[in-house]
Order: sequence, then C-alpha cells, then structure tokens
Amino acid sequence: MSPIANFTATSVNSKVYHKAPQKNFKTGLYYRGFADTFLCVSCYIMTTLKFITAFLLIAFSSCGQKTTKYKPDPAAIQLNNEAMTLVAYIENSDSSKKALSLLDKATTIDSTYFLGYSNKLMFYYQLKQFDKAISTNNKLIQLRPNAHDLYMAGGIFYEKVGDTGSSKRYFNKSLTICNAVLDTMNRKNRDFVMLTTNQAINLIMLNDSAKANKVLKDLYESQPDDLEYDNVEKKYIQSLMNKSKKDLIDFMNNLDKYSS
Repeated sequence: MSPIANFTATSVNSKVYHKAPQKNFKTGLYYRGFADTFLCVSCYIMTTLKFITAFLLIAFSSCGQKTTKYKPDPAAIQLNNEAMTLVAYIENSDSSKKALSLLDKATTIDSTYFLGYSNKLMFYYQLKQFDKAISTNNKLIQLRPNAHDLYMAGGIFYEKVGDTGSSKRYFNKSLTICNAVLDTMNRKNRDFVMLTTNQAINLIMLNDSAKANKVLKDLYESQPDDLEYDNVEKKYIQSLMNKSKKDLIDFMNNLDKYSS
C-alpha cells in the first residue's frame, strides 16, 4: 500500500475530488486541512490506519505562497476527477497507470494545475517510480517555491532512490521554512500542530531525534484532550516520539505492518 495519498481534500466516498488549496489569510499559508487529509496525511491513508500516523504527514500546506487566484481549466479538472475514481484500486498497477495517463493529460491541458501534479505522486509511489515522483515534485516546487511540505516530500523521494545528499538538502530546506513560519506563529493557529510535527519529522530525518523529541514532547503536553475525535492529534504526535530516522524509514517501507 502506498504511503503517498491524495494530499488535497479529495474524498472518493463523498465524490469531492477537486478542491483548490485554501488560504489562511492570517498566516499566508495555503493548506488542504490537517483534518481533511493526513499529512500527510490523506484520505486514502486515513481509511487504512488506526489513526492519522503515516510517515508522510504531508498536508501540503504550501507555506507562505501568495499566488494570484486562478481557475484551473475545466477539462483538466474533469480528467483529475476521473483519475481520482481509481484511488480505490491503487494497488492494481494497471489502475495506477491509467490514473497517471489521465493526470498527464490534465497537466498537459493546464500546465499550472497544482492538484493535477500533486495527485500523481501517490500513483508514482505505488508503482515505485520514484524518479518520476521527484520530477513531478520539483514541478510542484516551481509552482509553490516556499512550500515546506514539498521539500519534505522531495527529501523522502530522494531517500528512496539512495540520493542522501539531495535528501538532506531538501529536509534542511523544509526545516528552514518551518522554523521561519513557527517563529512568529501563535500556538493557537490552526496550522501550528501540522507545522510543528513536520518540523520534528525533518529533524528526525536529519538525525537529530533528541531535538525532535523535545519539540514533540512540548507539543504533546500543550495539546488539550479531544475525546470527540479520539485524541487523534495527540496520538499522532505520540506516534512520532522516540523515533529514529531508521524507524521512520522502516515505517515508510512497511506501511502494511503498521496499519493492521
């Protein structure tokens, strides 16, 4: 099963496939919603795990982007929506390939269609086409050059192809962006938990688990109980504590073992 899922608020069950990034105007952050997605992460992963705790908690918040509003080409949206009906069959390679073909047509029609590119990543990951995932993720970075989560995704993809040098650069870039945003962010901000957990993951992947644990411990202790949602955020934060880079890579490579 792929730990890359639909990073946008796409729901196969509710048939709400296309949803553009929304902006928190107080912070300048674009987000697809921690509760709506994973993080990383995501509707597909949320349905397969006991709680939101996949390695790729990438909520694709696309930090700090102040892009002009535009409407994607309707034909591209239609192709994207058609591709998303295949998410339920993602473990079938033919279905994944068909979805990618549809998404390729969508991004050919609209070369700036962010959602069309981002939805390709889960299918590339499932097919273990990591080089293509890297290329697509870099296109997303061109569209959202200050998105911390895209750099974190890039770090993961480079790890998968054994390019540890590039992986380290991408995790460092992601961490730098997270730090800059968190330095001036109120803890009550709706993006604070997502950004802080991503900050911790970057630290872990940069082999600084000690600092990551301090960040996570402080975050965990400051989170109120939320029994209505089974304390999902606190459980997610706790699941990252005392983890090494090796632990997270093992999680990423053996998702089925952790989703039982």
